[in-house]
Amino acid sequence: MKIRAIDAPMGPLIMLIAAVFLIVSAITDHQWLYWLAALLVLICLGMYLNASLNGKYQIIDETIRNLHLKPTAQVLDLGCGQGAALIRIAQYLEVPGRVIGIDLWKKSDQSNNSLKRAQANLQAAELADLAEVQTADMINLPFDDHQFDCIFASLSIHNVKPAINRARAIQEAARVLKADGTLAIIDIEHVDEYQKVLENLGFHNVMVKKCGARGWWGGPWLSTKVLLAKRF
Repeated sequence: MKIRAIDAPMGPLIMLIAAVFLIVSAITDHQWLYWLAALLVLICLGMYLNASLNGKYQIIDETIRNLHLKPTAQVLDLGCGQGAALIRIAQYLEVPGRVIGIDLWKKSDQSNNSLKRAQANLQAAELADLAEVQTADMINLPFDDHQFDCIFASLSIHNVKPAINRARAIQEAARVLKADGTLAIIDIEHVDEYQKVLENLGFHNVMVKKCGARGWWGGPWLSTKVLLAKRF
């Protein structure tokens, strides 16, 4: 089952409006520079949509494969949205393995984002015995210390503001992660910030890699990175 939703939908909408405005200006003012500007904006829009509708799912799949999850693993998905990563993770598990997805269901973060939509996607994938979703805030997780073998966050922590709350989200993830567990974060901003917080928390094995053009949200200035961290 494939889930497709546009992330931060106001971004591409603004780019589309800007491109239309430039095209109209080019026609009315007979200025070739407007055509060039419109073309550049449309290229950026194309890269954004490719990252949101294709690239991010390739990156999610690759990251989950590299986690080598045990079938009985207990996994937490921070900011699960409609369940794109959640469903992929659940496919690697067997009972009593389980993945829990949490979100605040803001449509500004992802189009059509809602608890009901996520639950419906789980039912359609026939994975309700391996996965669940609930409303919760990642800066105040309703889980016990050292409960999860893996914490997964895909394009979600950057939505937390301000920086002190993002640090709190990382601290909470570390709290509920088992001592030998793995933290996997896919994001486009603040990754260096996450790395510093984790190192201060005692994570000595933190790796960050870029994902190339497939993860460009309009251009290389906003590119997707994957952070993998272990305490030991």
